[in-house]
Amino acid sequence: MTEVLAGRADFYFAPLVNALPLLKDGQLQALAVSGSARASTLPDVPTTVEAGYPNSEYNFWAGVFLPAKTPADIRARLYAETAKALQHPAIREKLGGLGADPMPLTSAQFETLVKSEIETNTQLVKAAGIKVN
Repeated sequence: MTEVLAGRADFYFAPLVNALPLLKDGQLQALAVSGSARASTLPDVPTTVEAGYPNSEYNFWAGVFLPAKTPADIRARLYAETAKALQHPAIREKLGGLGADPMPLTSAQFETLVKSEIETNTQLVKAAGIKVN
């Protein structure tokens, strides 16, 4: 983002959480969002797919990981408490101000998401010809 602000780069993909303050200040202009849906904080900004770039969807997300052997009752309690917290108006307001839209997933849904992300990113690395040292 520093290079875009300095005029040495034309564009940059950044998580909305990082770019939103600069967008609000008018220092940056959002061309598109890469998620599967428009960002609630930028409803007039199209997705990359809407802007004419098929197969360009890329969602930025954060999740909570636990050790593999965490008992099911503890996982269930953590999910319930997290989902409850994400419904609290102050939390929703804080996340919304950061450009983050809560997306609580069950353990099974989250596992499916992570597996899908690994597969998608593996394909991107192969398509780009990136080699691991």
